[in-house]
Amino acid sequence: MFLYETGAVLFGITFMIFTFSNNIKVVTFCRGLMFAGYDWLLILLMYYTQYYTGLFDEVRIIKEAMVIYGMFDTVLLFSNIWTGQMFSVEFITDAELHLRFTDSIFVKIHFIYNFAVVLLLLVSYIFMIMKSSKFYRIRYEVIFVSLFIAAVLDIIFFKSNSVYDISVVAFGLMSVFIYYFTLSYVPEELIENTLSLVIKDMNSGIICFDNRGKCIHCNDYIKKVFSLRDEYSELETGYHRWLEEIADKRENNIEYSAVKVVDGESKNYDVIYKRIFDDKNNFICDYFVFNDKTEDIKSIEIEKYKASHDNLTGLYNKEYFYSHVHEIVNKNSGIQYCILCSNIKDFKFINELFGLKKGDEVLVKVGEFFNKYLEDDSICARIENDRFALCMPKEKFNEKAIISRLNEFQKQFDNNAFKMHVFIGVYDIENLDEPVSIMCDKANIAGDTIKNDYHSYIAYYNNAMLENSIEERRIIGEFERALNNEEFVMYLQPQVDFKGIARGAEALVRWRHPVKGLLSPAVFVDVLEKAGLIYKIDKYMWEKAAAKLKEWKELGKEQYHISVNISTKDFYLVDVYETFVDIVERNGINPEKLKLEITETTIMDNFERNIKIIKRLQDYGFKIEIDDFGSGYSSLNMLKDISADILKIDMGFLNATENELKGQDILESIIFLAQKLGMEVITEGVETSQQLTMLIQMGCRMFQGYYFSRPVPEEEFEKKYNIRQ
Repeated sequence: MFLYETGAVLFGITFMIFTFSNNIKVVTFCRGLMFAGYDWLLILLMYYTQYYTGLFDEVRIIKEAMVIYGMFDTVLLFSNIWTGQMFSVEFITDAELHLRFTDSIFVKIHFIYNFAVVLLLLVSYIFMIMKSSKFYRIRYEVIFVSLFIAAVLDIIFFKSNSVYDISVVAFGLMSVFIYYFTLSYVPEELIENTLSLVIKDMNSGIICFDNRGKCIHCNDYIKKVFSLRDEYSELETGYHRWLEEIADKRENNIEYSAVKVVDGESKNYDVIYKRIFDDKNNFICDYFVFNDKTEDIKSIEIEKYKASHDNLTGLYNKEYFYSHVHEIVNKNSGIQYCILCSNIKDFKFINELFGLKKGDEVLVKVGEFFNKYLEDDSICARIENDRFALCMPKEKFNEKAIISRLNEFQKQFDNNAFKMHVFIGVYDIENLDEPVSIMCDKANIAGDTIKNDYHSYIAYYNNAMLENSIEERRIIGEFERALNNEEFVMYLQPQVDFKGIARGAEALVRWRHPVKGLLSPAVFVDVLEKAGLIYKIDKYMWEKAAAKLKEWKELGKEQYHISVNISTKDFYLVDVYETFVDIVERNGINPEKLKLEITETTIMDNFERNIKIIKRLQDYGFKIEIDDFGSGYSSLNMLKDISADILKIDMGFLNATENELKGQDILESIIFLAQKLGMEVITEGVETSQQLTMLIQMGCRMFQGYYFSRPVPEEEFEKKYNIRQ
């Protein structure tokens, strides 16, 4: 644009020199310069048109061809002062000039080029006039008219043979119009209509009232919010009512919130009210801006929900439960409340056996189970993992109803691979200022006491449980250190034949505590079982037993065996087959000498899988003992399904009836049936000579119990049976 205006100015100066000069050469040169100037003015106008309209952006060849021709034509016109090949200028009188064009092809091309470019430019501006919004059309119309007039004047000049080309004036005016309409001119109508369209399309609502309270404008957004058409009386009525409500509180700037129902949906708005004054502080109008904050509020509510609720079950989370239990119990201080905390025994096995999706399904169902007990004065939450908590009035707690429903609830998840056991601890709230986390801990302590009892569902907290819990946590806390320091030692209890000759022993663990001395397994085994650590102590004992058998083999005492225990959780947490195979191969011992004791309860826990593992172990050469027969399922029918090598009968179930014929018949039948099935029988728990005599008469040939020996340290066992002579 600047180049075009500069060219137009230079063009005008050249025209002035041409007009007032009497020198024929100067006049001829200026006339040639003016013709060349037409070329370059058109080139610059083409560049400007491209910039201003956006046309020809991709058609570079037009501009390039124009520049090449302009350079060529300029050279011809400048040389015309000497050659006269384009035109000549003659003085007819002192005041009159005559312009004469030659018949040269270059002259014809010059005029054809000029008119063709002008025609192309005119067509371009016609296109933009038709295409543009009416607000911008005037910009193109003024340039088009100027260019059209210049073209007409140029044609008149060409026909008249006059040397005075008044089209120069049109090109000069066009430069002024281009400058003004490109940089300076913005129509008032354009401003008003643009603002109106902007307000109309805003995502906010705008309402304006004049000094009489009449609505002078509202955009489409407001019309939708208030379900308006062309009548604004509802807005004006609401405006006057609002002014009456705020009365003396009216200020120049007010912000407040409002709720409106739009298309059946409740919407929340932040409303900004402002008053407008002129420069003399005269009131002009009021206006309101409505900003929809519905989505923002929903987002905040969602975040608040996420912060207070469990994503999976939809129940409250631990943090919300802890903070609101105090609020509920203090609000109802005259009512006795209790905390119920539930847990699912071995829940992680559900995830491992059936997948996380099934585990999540179980958690959702448990959440729904507890949610049924919710009332206005109760609160329920998922505390963590598979632990749920419920705070409710004690008078509404019906133990029998909960147990009945819980029993039915568990059945839907029971199968051969897993038996669900949901247990609940109950804590009566006595101290309202006690932290809720402590209340839940106490309820959980109570629940953990029945964790391994599938026939119990609810346990109540007492202070003794807290002491036991503290002791259990101490044991768990010291376990790893004790294991690493080999504080756990192996004791051996002899297994003796009917002649009194020891054939081997059962390995039993003891804890040689550095402070408390020797601890019996009754102190720590159940704790480790609940904590899921029993597999570590079991593996430790398997290694100890295998190492001892290796020693005895090297001493030539390979006739002795050692029996080790396999716990239920070992089958889940350890590859039992691979572990035992690795142990015997590393120690170079006969697998028959490392007998494997498995309780009937463990076998039945996942019968099909465990039977397959047992069969593989037997095929490798291990001897399998069914331990504690008579203390668990006690099914004689199971003996035909388990190809065990040894049956260990627990005397405990007959202790009270040893002289009764019926009890003896049962015991004798078990011994007979086992031997008939090819099983060796060991009776454990033998404590009297009468029991021994009775068992020998029944056909039992192997025994274990305090009658023969208590469990003793390895050294004492070896000394007693002359293993290290």
